Amino acid sequence: MKKIMLAGALSITCFTGGFGGQAYAQDVVNVANIIHPKQNVAATSQLQAMPYQDIYKLLLLSKIGFENNEVSIVTTKNSITVKISLEAILQSYKDGTNLYPEGEKEFKENYEELKKLFGHAIQIKITQTSNGYKSEVYTAGKWEAVSAEDLNDMVQVFARADVELKAGGYFKDAIGHWAESYIQFLYQTAIINGTTATTFNPNGQVTRGELAAIIFRASGLNVNEDYEGPASYTDLNGFWGAKEVAILEEYGLIDIFNGEKFEPKKPVTREEMAYITARYLEGMEVDVAQVSKNNSFTDKNQMRQETVEAIGLLQHLGILNGTNGKFNPKGNLTRAEVSKILTLTLMLVSEEE
Repeated sequence: MKKIMLAGALSITCFTGGFGGQAYAQDVVNVANIIHPKQNVAATSQLQAMPYQDIYKLLLLSKIGFENNEVSIVTTKNSITVKISLEAILQSYKDGTNLYPEGEKEFKENYEELKKLFGHAIQIKITQTSNGYKSEVYTAGKWEAVSAEDLNDMVQVFARADVELKAGGYFKDAIGHWAESYIQFLYQTAIINGTTATTFNPNGQVTRGELAAIIFRASGLNVNEDYEGPASYTDLNGFWGAKEVAILEEYGLIDIFNGEKFEPKKPVTREEMAYITARYLEGMEVDVAQVSKNNSFTDKNQMRQETVEAIGLLQHLGILNGTNGKFNPKGNLTRAEVSKILTLTLMLVSEEE
């Protein structure tokens, strides 16, 4: 199967670069001196011109790839607050030394000064106002105003990439949702769309047809190049995604739907998603040979036999989990849940590449 080109989108999750110098709390905090010059990958004037919604989306993307105890994001209808631990930043420098070998050294040299200024984590808050937005950083036990120039540096510390954001994607019904970063990631990679320009419907169910379209986009397949003929299913006449389904069937990704009919409007179940995700990893040539497929869920007897190992595999990869020891294989999936599962899957594919 063709490999999707995720380098641009996934670069937002790779912290590289470094810190240098010192900074001290002021009435308007000046943090520019602690940012390494190489870190400033976007021009200050460009960031100053960015609307609140774009900064909002950029900061959401910074969450991908980190544990909750490393990076946290709190969003409201008019603000976003991001907090990242200094230890997480330090580890990111270690991971990115090939790009900026001086980064880790300079960060360590200034670590104690950073702790004095920020504590164990850097926090930045951006709030919408009638004239745009205001930015603040938490230092010396209180929130202090941040200049436009320093906001440029701080956003780059969090985002660590010069990302060209897609238009749209500011979904009002996803603000504050636990899956908001995953949703934003898949939107920016053009894998999933909103239900309207400003809504995502994160708790809505996902149909077989919708999942086929999502998996097709994630696979990097092309209708014009990969279509070789209609699918074997008998109910795809007039369905907008008929060619996509045919191609996925040809690649063996949707064998779980093994009846005569595909039923594109039928909601996808958790075990069906698990099976398709496991086949997707196989198609992307991810090496999972040494990963246990032992399924420890207590409702394993309710699973279709062909999904048991797939669910076990994704359980051990940390892509899928259950509740109170149960997986609920026949339960339906929400758009938010699919966003998380597929984002974590794409992260694993990226690591392999």
